[in-house]
Amino acid sequence: MLGPADIDDWDEDESDRLRAAIRLLPIMRRMRDEPGAARAAIGATLATRLEAFSQDARRPVHELRSLLDDLRRLRV
Repeated sequence: MLGPADIDDWDEDESDRLRAAIRLLPIMRRMRDEPGAARAAIGATLATRLEAFSQDARRPVHELRSLLDDLRRLRV
């Protein structure tokens, strides 16, 4: 199983690394297990962005980087 240290070592494509880093965040598991509670905890705007990522993770690098930064700032 991959972890954050493994992802930091990737040097293929930045978008692949960013997608993997987002998928490893605890909020992704919470969105899957408790979507209502997770949505309330992170707010509608960020939840919408995260749901869009879940439906189609092939996003531009700048969008992935922004999403990852915003999710890392969460304290939920």
